[in-house]
Amino acid sequence: DKTAPTITSFSSTTTNGSYNAGDTINITATTSESIQSGNTITVTLDTGDTVVLTAASAGTTLTGTYTVGAGDTSSDLTVSSFAIGTVADAAGNAMTSTAVPSGSNNLGGSSAIVIDTTAPTITSFSSTTTNGSYNAGDTINITATTSESIQSGNTITVTLDTGDTVVLTAASAGTTLTGTYTVGAGDTSSDLTVSSFAIGTVADAAGNAMTSTAVPSGSNNLGGSSAIVIDTTAPAITGTTVTSNNASIAVTFSEAVYNTSGGSGALEA
Repeated sequence: DKTAPTITSFSSTTTNGSYNAGDTINITATTSESIQSGNTITVTLDTGDTVVLTAASAGTTLTGTYTVGAGDTSSDLTVSSFAIGTVADAAGNAMTSTAVPSGSNNLGGSSAIVIDTTAPTITSFSSTTTNGSYNAGDTINITATTSESIQSGNTITVTLDTGDTVVLTAASAGTTLTGTYTVGAGDTSSDLTVSSFAIGTVADAAGNAMTSTAVPSGSNNLGGSSAIVIDTTAPAITGTTVTSNNASIAVTFSEAVYNTSGGSGALEA
Protein backbone atom coordinates (compact mmCIF):
# COMPACT_ATOMS: atom_id res chain seq x y z
CA ASP A 1 0.00 0.00 0.00
CA LYS A 2 1.65 3.19 -1.21
CA THR A 3 -1.52 5.29 -1.40
CA ALA A 4 -2.04 8.05 1.16
CA PRO A 5 -5.48 8.40 2.75
CA THR A 6 -7.68 11.37 1.86
CA ILE A 7 -10.78 13.01 3.31
CA THR A 8 -13.78 11.90 1.25
CA SER A 9 -16.58 13.67 3.13
CA PHE A 10 -17.63 15.88 6.04
CA SER A 11 -20.97 15.31 7.73
CA SER A 12 -22.80 15.61 11.04
CA THR A 13 -24.93 13.38 13.21
CA THR A 14 -26.64 16.48 14.66
CA THR A 15 -30.28 17.00 13.67
CA ASN A 16 -30.98 19.68 11.07
CA GLY A 17 -32.24 22.95 12.53
CA SER A 18 -31.21 26.27 14.04
CA TYR A 19 -28.63 26.46 16.82
CA ASN A 20 -27.75 29.15 19.34
CA ALA A 21 -24.69 30.11 21.40
CA GLY A 22 -23.68 27.24 23.68
CA ASP A 23 -25.26 24.52 21.54
CA THR A 24 -23.01 21.65 20.43
CA ILE A 25 -22.80 20.17 16.94
CA ASN A 26 -21.07 16.98 15.82
CA ILE A 27 -18.56 17.25 12.96
CA THR A 28 -17.50 14.00 11.29
CA ALA A 29 -14.83 13.36 8.64
CA THR A 30 -14.68 10.16 6.60
CA THR A 31 -11.42 8.94 5.07
CA SER A 32 -10.73 6.93 1.91
CA GLU A 33 -9.20 4.08 3.93
CA SER A 34 -8.60 3.04 7.51
CA ILE A 35 -6.30 5.36 9.47
CA GLN A 36 -4.58 4.95 12.81
CA SER A 37 -6.20 5.52 16.19
CA GLY A 38 -5.52 8.97 17.62
CA ASN A 39 -4.98 10.64 14.23
CA THR A 40 -6.25 14.23 14.00
CA ILE A 41 -7.18 16.99 11.61
CA THR A 42 -8.34 20.54 12.42
CA VAL A 43 -11.28 21.83 10.38
CA THR A 44 -12.22 25.47 9.88
CA LEU A 45 -15.94 26.09 9.59
CA ASP A 46 -17.58 28.91 7.63
CA THR A 47 -18.24 30.60 11.00
CA GLY A 48 -14.47 31.00 11.34
CA ASP A 49 -14.30 28.53 14.22
CA THR A 50 -11.86 25.63 14.28
CA VAL A 51 -12.61 22.11 15.54
CA VAL A 52 -10.17 19.26 16.14
CA LEU A 53 -11.42 15.93 14.76
CA THR A 54 -9.90 12.77 16.21
CA ALA A 55 -9.96 9.11 15.22
CA ALA A 56 -11.07 7.42 18.45
CA SER A 57 -9.95 4.07 17.03
CA ALA A 58 -8.47 2.66 13.84
CA GLY A 59 -11.02 3.13 11.06
CA THR A 60 -12.32 5.64 8.55
CA THR A 61 -13.89 8.16 10.92
CA LEU A 62 -12.67 11.25 12.77
CA THR A 63 -15.09 13.18 14.97
CA GLY A 64 -15.19 16.38 17.00
CA THR A 65 -17.64 18.78 18.60
CA TYR A 66 -18.28 22.37 17.57
CA THR A 67 -19.64 24.54 20.38
CA VAL A 68 -21.49 27.56 18.99
CA GLY A 69 -19.94 30.81 20.19
CA ALA A 70 -21.55 34.19 20.75
CA GLY A 71 -21.72 36.08 17.46
CA ASP A 72 -21.33 32.99 15.28
CA THR A 73 -23.52 32.90 12.20
CA SER A 74 -24.08 30.60 9.24
CA SER A 75 -27.09 30.05 7.01
CA ASP A 76 -25.87 26.51 6.22
CA LEU A 77 -22.91 25.29 8.27
CA THR A 78 -20.07 23.89 6.20
CA VAL A 79 -16.36 23.07 6.34
CA SER A 80 -14.24 25.70 4.59
CA SER A 81 -10.82 24.09 4.99
CA PHE A 82 -8.80 21.74 7.13
CA ALA A 83 -5.24 21.26 8.33
CA ILE A 84 -3.63 17.87 8.84
CA GLY A 85 -2.32 17.01 12.29
CA THR A 86 -1.07 13.44 12.07
CA VAL A 87 -2.96 11.13 9.74
CA ALA A 88 -1.59 7.89 8.28
CA ASP A 89 -2.91 4.52 7.17
CA ALA A 90 -1.84 1.17 8.61
CA ALA A 91 1.10 1.03 6.18
CA GLY A 92 2.33 4.44 7.37
CA ASN A 93 1.31 6.43 4.29
CA ALA A 94 0.76 9.97 5.58
CA MET A 95 -2.12 12.13 4.42
CA THR A 96 -0.93 15.13 2.38
CA SER A 97 -3.99 16.38 0.50
CA THR A 98 -6.10 19.14 2.08
CA ALA A 99 -8.65 19.18 -0.74
CA VAL A 100 -12.08 19.90 0.75
CA PRO A 101 -14.93 17.67 -0.49
CA SER A 102 -17.77 19.61 -2.13
CA GLY A 103 -21.50 19.27 -2.74
CA SER A 104 -23.22 16.49 -0.85
CA ASN A 105 -19.84 15.35 0.44
CA ASN A 106 -19.46 18.47 2.57
CA LEU A 107 -21.44 19.36 5.65
CA GLY A 108 -23.42 22.12 3.91
CA GLY A 109 -24.60 19.69 1.24
CA SER A 110 -25.46 16.77 3.51
CA SER A 111 -27.10 18.70 6.37
CA ALA A 112 -29.11 21.87 6.94
CA ILE A 113 -27.66 23.32 10.13
CA VAL A 114 -28.23 27.02 10.74
CA ILE A 115 -26.13 28.96 13.24
CA ASP A 116 -28.05 31.93 14.60
CA THR A 117 -26.90 33.84 17.67
CA THR A 118 -28.68 37.11 16.90
CA ALA A 119 -31.79 38.05 18.90
CA PRO A 120 -34.88 39.25 17.00
CA THR A 121 -35.96 42.90 17.23
CA ILE A 122 -39.09 44.88 16.40
CA THR A 123 -38.54 46.67 13.08
CA SER A 124 -41.92 48.37 12.66
CA PHE A 125 -45.42 49.02 13.98
CA SER A 126 -48.29 49.46 11.54
CA SER A 127 -52.04 48.96 11.13
CA THR A 128 -54.33 47.39 8.58
CA THR A 129 -57.13 49.70 9.72
CA THR A 130 -58.20 52.42 7.28
CA ASN A 131 -57.00 55.95 8.02
CA GLY A 132 -59.65 58.14 9.63
CA SER A 133 -61.21 59.20 12.92
CA TYR A 134 -62.40 56.62 15.45
CA ASN A 135 -64.73 56.85 18.43
CA ALA A 136 -65.27 54.89 21.66
CA GLY A 137 -66.01 51.23 20.92
CA ASP A 138 -64.27 51.20 17.54
CA THR A 139 -61.55 48.59 16.99
CA ILE A 140 -58.15 49.21 15.40
CA ASN A 141 -55.58 46.65 14.27
CA ILE A 142 -52.04 47.00 15.65
CA THR A 143 -49.28 45.00 13.90
CA ALA A 144 -45.63 44.55 14.84
CA THR A 145 -43.01 43.23 12.40
CA THR A 146 -39.84 41.49 13.59
CA SER A 147 -36.35 41.31 12.08
CA GLU A 148 -36.58 37.52 11.68
CA SER A 149 -39.03 34.68 12.16
CA ILE A 150 -40.16 34.15 15.76
CA GLN A 151 -42.04 31.32 17.42
CA SER A 152 -45.80 30.83 17.37
CA GLY A 153 -47.54 32.21 20.44
CA ASN A 154 -44.88 34.82 21.22
CA THR A 155 -46.21 38.09 22.66
CA ILE A 156 -45.38 41.71 23.35
CA THR A 157 -47.50 44.37 25.04
CA VAL A 158 -47.53 47.79 23.39
CA THR A 159 -48.47 51.08 25.05
CA LEU A 160 -50.18 53.55 22.74
CA ASP A 161 -50.01 57.33 23.03
CA THR A 162 -53.59 57.17 24.38
CA GLY A 163 -52.16 55.37 27.42
CA ASP A 164 -53.88 52.10 26.49
CA THR A 165 -52.03 48.78 26.33
CA VAL A 166 -52.56 46.08 23.70
CA VAL A 167 -51.16 42.54 23.67
CA LEU A 168 -49.78 41.53 20.26
CA THR A 169 -49.45 37.80 19.53
CA ALA A 170 -47.71 35.75 16.83
CA ALA A 171 -50.52 33.50 15.59
CA SER A 172 -47.94 31.30 13.86
CA ALA A 173 -44.18 31.18 13.32
CA GLY A 174 -43.20 34.20 11.24
CA THR A 175 -42.36 37.89 11.45
CA THR A 176 -45.77 39.26 12.50
CA LEU A 177 -47.52 39.87 15.83
CA THR A 178 -51.03 41.35 15.84
CA GLY A 179 -53.59 42.64 18.31
CA THR A 180 -56.70 44.77 18.51
CA TYR A 181 -57.07 48.14 20.24
CA THR A 182 -60.64 48.92 21.32
CA VAL A 183 -61.09 52.67 21.71
CA GLY A 184 -62.14 53.55 25.24
CA ALA A 185 -64.22 56.46 26.51
CA GLY A 186 -62.00 59.49 26.94
CA ASP A 187 -59.23 58.21 24.68
CA THR A 188 -57.67 60.80 22.42
CA SER A 189 -54.88 60.99 19.86
CA SER A 190 -54.31 63.27 16.90
CA ASP A 191 -52.18 60.55 15.22
CA LEU A 192 -52.21 57.17 16.94
CA THR A 193 -48.74 55.78 17.60
CA VAL A 194 -46.88 53.26 19.75
CA SER A 195 -45.05 54.91 22.64
CA SER A 196 -43.33 51.85 24.13
CA PHE A 197 -43.58 48.09 24.43
CA ALA A 198 -42.75 45.34 26.91
CA ILE A 199 -41.54 41.89 25.89
CA GLY A 200 -43.60 38.89 26.97
CA THR A 201 -41.89 35.87 25.45
CA VAL A 202 -40.25 36.38 22.05
CA ALA A 203 -37.54 34.13 20.59
CA ASP A 204 -36.39 32.98 17.16
CA ALA A 205 -36.16 29.38 15.97
CA ALA A 206 -32.70 29.03 17.51
CA GLY A 207 -33.97 30.20 20.90
CA ASN A 208 -32.40 33.67 20.86
CA ALA A 209 -34.63 35.76 23.12
CA MET A 210 -35.62 39.32 22.26
CA THR A 211 -34.08 41.84 24.67
CA SER A 212 -34.31 45.22 22.94
CA THR A 213 -37.35 47.41 23.59
CA ALA A 214 -36.23 50.15 21.19
CA VAL A 215 -39.32 51.63 19.52
CA PRO A 216 -39.08 52.15 15.73
CA SER A 217 -39.54 55.76 14.65
CA GLY A 218 -40.72 57.73 11.63
CA SER A 219 -42.44 55.70 8.94
CA ASN A 220 -41.64 52.53 10.89
CA ASN A 221 -44.02 53.49 13.67
CA LEU A 222 -47.80 53.58 13.51
CA GLY A 223 -47.97 57.37 13.54
CA GLY A 224 -45.67 57.59 10.52
CA SER A 225 -47.28 54.85 8.44
CA SER A 226 -50.95 55.61 9.16
CA ALA A 227 -53.18 58.58 9.96
CA ILE A 228 -55.54 57.27 12.62
CA VAL A 229 -57.23 59.85 14.84
CA ILE A 230 -58.81 58.88 18.15
CA ASP A 231 -61.60 61.31 19.08
CA THR A 232 -64.09 60.42 21.80
CA THR A 233 -65.07 63.99 22.71
CA ALA A 234 -68.44 65.27 21.48
CA PRO A 235 -68.46 68.76 19.92
CA ALA A 236 -69.76 71.57 22.12
CA ILE A 237 -71.09 75.03 21.34
CA THR A 238 -68.48 77.56 22.42
CA GLY A 239 -70.20 80.74 21.28
CA THR A 240 -73.07 82.38 19.40
CA THR A 241 -73.37 85.62 17.49
CA VAL A 242 -76.62 87.34 16.49
CA THR A 243 -76.64 89.73 13.58
CA SER A 244 -77.74 93.32 14.29
CA ASN A 245 -81.05 92.85 12.54
CA ASN A 246 -81.67 89.52 14.26
CA ALA A 247 -81.80 87.90 10.82
CA SER A 248 -79.34 85.09 11.65
CA ILE A 249 -77.37 83.45 14.42
CA ALA A 250 -73.77 82.22 13.98
CA VAL A 251 -72.90 79.25 16.20
CA THR A 252 -69.28 78.32 16.98
CA PHE A 253 -68.39 74.72 17.91
CA SER A 254 -65.33 73.35 19.74
CA GLU A 255 -64.38 71.30 16.66
CA ALA A 256 -65.48 70.82 13.06
CA VAL A 257 -68.97 69.39 12.74
CA TYR A 258 -70.76 67.74 9.81
CA ASN A 259 -74.20 66.46 8.92
CA THR A 260 -72.93 62.87 8.48
CA SER A 261 -71.00 60.53 10.77
CA GLY A 262 -68.38 60.13 8.06
CA GLY A 263 -66.93 63.60 8.48
CA SER A 264 -68.50 65.21 5.44
CA GLY A 265 -71.42 67.47 4.60
CA ALA A 266 -71.81 70.99 5.96
CA LEU A 267 -74.51 71.77 8.49
CA GLU A 268 -77.58 73.40 6.95
CA ALA A 269 -79.28 76.52 8.30
